[in-house]
Amino acid sequence: MQGKKPNIILITTDQQRFDSVKINGGSFMNTPHMDSLGQEGACFGKAYCPNTVCTPSRVSMMSGMHLSRHGAYNIGTFASGYDSFLSTILRQNGYRTHHIGKAHWHPFWVDSPENQKVDEVGTPLRNFAGFETAEPAIGHTTFGITGFYEHWVKQKGFDPSTLKIDRLYEEDANDTGNWNLPVELHNGHWIAERAIDFLERHEGDQPFFLNLGFQDPHHPHVLPFDFQNRVDPDVIPLPDIDVDSETGHAEHIPLLLDGKMVESRFNGQFVIAGNVKAPWRPYFKDELKTRATRAYYYSMVQLIDEQLGRILKAVEQLEIKDNTLIIFTTDHGEMLGDHSIGQKGPMIYEGVTHIPLLMRYPNAFGCCKVEECVSLIDMLPTVLDFAGIKDTLQRDGISLKNRLQNGKALERNGVRIEFKEEPDRIRFKCWVTEEWKLAVYMGEAFGELYHLKTDPGEKHNIFDVPEYQAVKMQLLLELLNDMERSEPLSRRPCRA
Repeated sequence: MQGKKPNIILITTDQQRFDSVKINGGSFMNTPHMDSLGQEGACFGKAYCPNTVCTPSRVSMMSGMHLSRHGAYNIGTFASGYDSFLSTILRQNGYRTHHIGKAHWHPFWVDSPENQKVDEVGTPLRNFAGFETAEPAIGHTTFGITGFYEHWVKQKGFDPSTLKIDRLYEEDANDTGNWNLPVELHNGHWIAERAIDFLERHEGDQPFFLNLGFQDPHHPHVLPFDFQNRVDPDVIPLPDIDVDSETGHAEHIPLLLDGKMVESRFNGQFVIAGNVKAPWRPYFKDELKTRATRAYYYSMVQLIDEQLGRILKAVEQLEIKDNTLIIFTTDHGEMLGDHSIGQKGPMIYEGVTHIPLLMRYPNAFGCCKVEECVSLIDMLPTVLDFAGIKDTLQRDGISLKNRLQNGKALERNGVRIEFKEEPDRIRFKCWVTEEWKLAVYMGEAFGELYHLKTDPGEKHNIFDVPEYQAVKMQLLLELLNDMERSEPLSRRPCRA
């Protein structure tokens, strides 16, 4: 039907690397359903997160703004409000809006909208973060049986208190292993089941916005005991851990390698976001442990892919495929041994900043490969543009609609990444183009500059190399221009 607003399904995983999707070059992966989205729609080769930990990146995705605009600068902060959220805008414009799974727009361990008690019958929350209804859960894998997911598990007859973990190693910061939870009770299975239920119950011509938040493949790297579709550890490429061959490390990188970041001047009141006290350097020198934890991580992605397949099948069977915009992405990546570092945190390396992004909307665009740099902050403007909704706020992100439909070049030649541990602790602003990556650390004398064309592994920081100072200055000007471009402006009705 011409002019009919599209249904929107936004699917977000947690801490998923770009190379964990076969269509993105992960030849050892088995992700047919993620691949199908990119093969039938758009596959983005250079999508980046706006921040390298959960809450700031997720609030940026929902608001189309960087943390310097929305203020939720780190894990443990609250989104300041929901008026700018995609959920609110779509609901105000006639959409039926529903959320299932992880949100993380608020802190976990204090009272917040995300950890409200679930009643005896599992009635969805109302008016949750701009959504009409919601079924949230917090946490990840072994400590993620919470909220509506916990209620669902108990309804299935499983007692979470009987949960047992069979860890492969006694000391393992990634807690790699198996648990006695079957696949049919895994959080991914729960999300798919609840999503399908929502789709089947939805009636009439009202468009819907369904937001799905998978808890995986965030550590702990744990799989259900009966999951069979596992990646063979022997076929996974090992990370390049030859740190001694790298040059020009930023001051905090050796601290991350040795697990001493939390003891340094860079740490604030709380433990550094996204990382632990683990000394990663010896961890990733152990090949057996490295192969095992990487295999479990990538297998967690394949489990998600199977559940994605169930959702895509329901969309097709309900005959809503053509008019449904599906976006599949994540909040940030995972180092997983790159540069001998694990997990995430105050870094700009590709492993944690470069993310998968796939889109499909048969009524609007066909198969295409997008190699320009894009960001999660572009999701809100893009969705609103496809929905024909005029945005009243100045956003940091831009709409990708013209690029997807008409191949029109983007009006921006790079993307920004921001990090703020605390207002007076380690913080940076980063500018990424197809060729270069620059990071300026506020209040510090050091920085980072990589030539991605000749040094894709980001092994040689040339921030202080004399012959690259002109390039650094040009990139810095581009970063400043991007920051100025999105500054909010009050209405100016006259001169006087």
